[in-house]
Amino acid sequence: MIEINLLPGAKRKRGGAGLKLALPDMKVLLGSVKDPWLIACILAWVLALGVVTPLWMKGRGQVAALGPRLEAAQREQRRYAALVARKTQFERARDSLITQIDVIKSIDKDRYVWPHILDAVTKALPPYTWLDNLQSRAADADTSGLPSFQISGKTVDMQAFTRFLRNLEESPFIQSVAPVSTGLVSEQGRDVTTFVINARYQVPDSTLLTWQSLAASVVEGVRSGGGARR
Repeated sequence: MIEINLLPGAKRKRGGAGLKLALPDMKVLLGSVKDPWLIACILAWVLALGVVTPLWMKGRGQVAALGPRLEAAQREQRRYAALVARKTQFERARDSLITQIDVIKSIDKDRYVWPHILDAVTKALPPYTWLDNLQSRAADADTSGLPSFQISGKTVDMQAFTRFLRNLEESPFIQSVAPVSTGLVSEQGRDVTTFVINARYQVPDSTLLTWQSLAASVVEGVRSGGGARR
């Protein structure tokens, strides 16, 4: 068998039994390379490998160390996402309830206006004075949205009419009390004074009111001999 020695000057060694791998002599290789640019490229590659390899190993170690922290952060992110979803659900339910409450308030806000007006007028009415009519009216240049009303009635005493005006003005539910007209008429052979009064409802100050539950007022009415009629 013919053998060719590719490395001049290198001594050929006889191989024994089996396959043996012989490394080339680096000095001989460098000695055979005469191009300086090739040598510079080789040295640059060797230097780059010597610098990059430790950095790559260090970065790989850092990435491996950050793995558990990344998993923990992902678990926290999932937990906070669930909390945010629950918070959003609660806020939607709260907004829905607020909307429903506002609708109920808008419906119920004028529910007791006229009962308060009738009760205030009744309490302000002095003796020997009676009412013929109490009706709603459209107030001129009224932008408050509060209902206005007109009272017409009769009295046998002009001082009673003055006291009636004063009592209406002192009521926490009535404002802008103004007499419109007065006159004299004869009823059953006696002169009586007729009057017309304009006034407007007002929302009373909460400090002037005392609140009582409906059940308590019904029980109190039954104890006093009153109560609902059947």
